[in-house]
Amino acid sequence: MAARLLADGFHVATTVRTGEAAPEIVAGARECQADLIGMMTHGRTGLGRLVFGSVAEAVLRHAAVPVFVVRATEAQLASSSA
Repeated sequence: MAARLLADGFHVATTVRTGEAAPEIVAGARECQADLIGMMTHGRTGLGRLVFGSVAEAVLRHAAVPVFVVRATEAQLASSSA
């Protein structure tokens, strides 16, 4: 994805961090002075969301910059786990 965005003229930085996802995403965005956080979500609702929590929701609550969240389709989820 980063290569595609770079080819289209966007400034893109990628990093690998360890720890709890939501706080690490928020901290990473703050450290690199990001203008926007883009995320894909499984879009769980009800019991699934209660059990697994929602990284996207936690990022939305704690980020100091706008968060762009897109719900993944079944095809995208299947191809990302392959």
